[in-house]
Amino acid sequence: NSEPKFFVKKIFRSSISDIICKGAQPYVYFLSLAINKTSEKWIMNFKKELNKESKKFKVFLGGGDTSKSFKNSINISFIGISKKKPILRSGAKKNDDIYITNYVGDSSIGLKIYQKKIDLGMSNIYFKKNYIEPNLPIKFSNFLYKFASSSTDLSDGLIKDLKNICIASKCGAIINFKSIPFSKPAEKAAKNNKIKLINIVSQGDDYQILFTAKSKFRKLILKIAKKTSTKVTMIGKISIGNVVKMTNEDKIINLSDIKQGYTHKF
Repeated sequence: NSEPKFFVKKIFRSSISDIICKGAQPYVYFLSLAINKTSEKWIMNFKKELNKESKKFKVFLGGGDTSKSFKNSINISFIGISKKKPILRSGAKKNDDIYITNYVGDSSIGLKIYQKKIDLGMSNIYFKKNYIEPNLPIKFSNFLYKFASSSTDLSDGLIKDLKNICIASKCGAIINFKSIPFSKPAEKAAKNNKIKLINIVSQGDDYQILFTAKSKFRKLILKIAKKTSTKVTMIGKISIGNVVKMTNEDKIINLSDIKQGYTHKF
């Protein structure tokens, strides 16, 4: 949908996600806007949505450029401030715990609903909202520097993003499918045979934080999760080697049978 209310939050928050997963705070953003013929009403609605997001996340527009184009194109780039050294993908060590915030898969279900590939009745609103308005764990991210050894955002998909950590950290990972958090509406849809949870585990667009930490920080992480009202789940451990494995009741899941994440093509 070309109406600003359907895409501004998505673009804005997906850009912020790259900042907060490093334990930094978004500070200023730059907007590149290329538009085709459009109405004054569209421009005012775009400005309204942009202002709402700026106020919500306490950031400001630092500059950018506008131009005319055959197609509408919008790009938002953020600059953030870090209290400590930013948390990279390259710090994970053997036996570190692996965590994710909130849930996975809801956004991908929302996209399928928009595409009219599935219909989940009363739950449609919930999933569509998760697709266009990612729920960023921004309060929790303020404390990442206290415990995270490596971190990335869940944008391309759980398996692919975890592989990125493993490649940068020169390690492997084992995650437990039973530990992966799915929302109640997603579990209900799976129970009713509308979806398969294994198919939404690594579709991407979740914009949550995937991080690793030493086991000595477990109590601290739970304490901060409670303090910031953030769901945080331990889903596995860092291992030796360079392979990401997923288990389900002691059985190895063949990851080649499921989509592992979005692949950028340039």
